[in-house]
Amino acid sequence: MSGVSKIEISETSGLLLILMKQQKKLPMRERVQALYLLKSKEADSIAHVARILGHNRVTVQGWLSEYKQSGLKGLLALKAHGGRQASIPPWAQTKLKKRLQQPRGFASYGDIVDWLASECGIQVQYWVVYDLVRRRWGAKPKRPRPCHSKQNSEMVDEFPHRLMSQLRKAVRVAPDLQLRYWVEDESRFGLKPILRRRITARGVAPIALEYWRFEWVWLYGFVEPLTGESFFWEFSRLDRVCFEYVLDRFTEAYPEDMHVIQMDRSAVHTTPKLVVPENVAFCFQPAYSPELNPIEQLWSQLKGKLANRQWFDFDELRRELSHQIRTMTHAGLRWRSLP
Repeated sequence: MSGVSKIEISETSGLLLILMKQQKKLPMRERVQALYLLKSKEADSIAHVARILGHNRVTVQGWLSEYKQSGLKGLLALKAHGGRQASIPPWAQTKLKKRLQQPRGFASYGDIVDWLASECGIQVQYWVVYDLVRRRWGAKPKRPRPCHSKQNSEMVDEFPHRLMSQLRKAVRVAPDLQLRYWVEDESRFGLKPILRRRITARGVAPIALEYWRFEWVWLYGFVEPLTGESFFWEFSRLDRVCFEYVLDRFTEAYPEDMHVIQMDRSAVHTTPKLVVPENVAFCFQPAYSPELNPIEQLWSQLKGKLANRQWFDFDELRRELSHQIRTMTHAGLRWRSLP
C-alpha cells in the first residue's frame, strides 16, 4: 500500500490533545496521537512518529492515508478485521441462543452438535460447541426440576395477573393496614442424606454414605421477597392443626399489617376447617407448578448446605438446621432476588 510522505492537518494541536485523551481504546488513541505529534512538531517525520509509537512506518502511513481521504471520522472508524470465518455463523448462534432459552434445553454438548447438523446444516466439532456454549455463554448442565404432565400452562401464564388482582383486592378490604406480600411453603428435613454433586479427580467416582433412618422434621417458612424478611417454625408433622398454629404465630409477629400469602393448593392449605386470621388472605398458585413459588429456591439453598452430610443424631440435625436458618436470616438481603 502506498502511503503519504507529507500531510496537512487541519485540527489544532490543542483539539487533538483533547481528542486523544477522550479515546478509550488504545488503537484509536494512537491514531490521534500520530496526528498530534506531527501537528505539535514533537515528531519531524512519519518515521519519527512510528518510532515513538512503536509501530511500523507503513502502519502509520496507512493511518495518515485514511485521514487524508476521510478526515478524523474515517481515521477513527473501526473496520472489520479479516481472519478465519467463525465455525458457527452469527445467524446460527442467534438460533442456538433462542433454543437454549427453552427450559427443555439439551442433554449434552454432543446433542448441540447433532442439533446444529440437523437444524442448521452445520458440521462442527465438539470442542467448538463446548468453547462457545460453556466458556463464552456460560451455559452448563443443570439438574432439571420435574414438571407434572397435568400442569396447565395457561393458568401458569395467567397467575401473575391474578396475583396482582388479589393484591389490589386486599388493599380495598383493609385500606388502613400496610399491605405485605409473602410466599409460604413447607419442607421436610430428615436423617436420610441429601445427595448432591461432588467434585473429584478425573476418573474418580464420588461416593456418598447412605443412612436409611426415616426420622424427619417439617419446616414451615414465610419469606417476603421485597424485603428479605422471613419467619420460620419447626414442627414434627405437617397437618391442618400445625399449620393453623404456625399461622397464628405468624400473625402475632406482624399484627398490624395485611398479609397476602402465596402458597400451593395442598390439603393442609385448602381444608375448610382451617381458621384463617382476619388480616391474612391466601393466593393459591396453579396446581403442579411449584416453580412459581420463589421460596423453592430458598429450600434448594438450605438443602445444599446440608447435602452429602451424614446425620446419626436427630438433635444434631435440628441444631445444624437452626444454625443454617439463622445464618441465612442474617444474610436475608440475598433473598430479595428470589422472584
